[in-house]
Amino acid sequence: MFKAKLLASVIAIAAVCAFNSTGFAATRCPFNGNYSFNFFDPAFNVAGVGYFTVQLDPRTKCRSGVVLPGGILNCYGSPDMIFEDFIEDGFVFLESDGEGTMEIETNSSNGICDTGTNAVELDISVVQAGKSVLFNTDGEEFASSGLIPQAGYFGTLTGRADKCFAGQISGCYDLRFFAPADSVVGDCTVCVNGAGGVTGGTCRCNTIGVSSPGGGFEFLSEIETGGYTLGENCQSSTGYLWLETSSDPICGVESAVAIDFAVAQQGKEILGACDTAEFILNNTSLRNAGFFDACSVEGFLQ
Repeated sequence: MFKAKLLASVIAIAAVCAFNSTGFAATRCPFNGNYSFNFFDPAFNVAGVGYFTVQLDPRTKCRSGVVLPGGILNCYGSPDMIFEDFIEDGFVFLESDGEGTMEIETNSSNGICDTGTNAVELDISVVQAGKSVLFNTDGEEFASSGLIPQAGYFGTLTGRADKCFAGQISGCYDLRFFAPADSVVGDCTVCVNGAGGVTGGTCRCNTIGVSSPGGGFEFLSEIETGGYTLGENCQSSTGYLWLETSSDPICGVESAVAIDFAVAQQGKEILGACDTAEFILNNTSLRNAGFFDACSVEGFLQ
């Protein structure tokens, strides 16, 4: 009889533990952690890249939470306009369907993308069980219940954030790029060796802008060399990639380009923006095509 009661007690305890474990798993918030992102303004020569960290509260059924300090928002405009903002605060509110609002507060002298404001309010859609977030700025003059001037009042930014990856990368990535203000679109295959080197690939660019005022034109460039550095985990800054080409200049502009980028989705995805510094790695002999066209970059591992 004693053994039977003991066995029944053990089964009951195990059942309670299993229930609690299942309940905890069910309340873990899918939209949590570090996210790499990129964005662009469809009207002006502006693009950017960075990362943020979200922590939602399970006690609210994952409907509200905060943006943690430590993220970064880099914004690029041409020519040679680079603005770096460090994320200090923010909040998230979500509806049950994954639609919601995220506010990000930063600290810099020029404000986000040189708007003079250190906050931006985003309309967001959380998709793919929290792996990806689609966002765009809203047009309200003030964020946080009408108290804080926000960058979305001065520009319309749109973009995507995906789960950040802190490891090494290797292989060939298919990247697409576009300069929203200059009618420039294209794609590159960029191969990296896992040790900081760019080993080859190609870039194809199509434009109807300044380079070909009478109509469209296509450029095909062979990647000869290059290199990259990665951000430190997801808590530091974005990475830097540069490449030099032969054949046609990139988009008919220069034979080299620099990209600031972040890695997402277990190393399968790259999100980035053209760096708009005039020269590659401050090398005065290697001019950067991104100096002329701020562009948005995204792609996947082959």
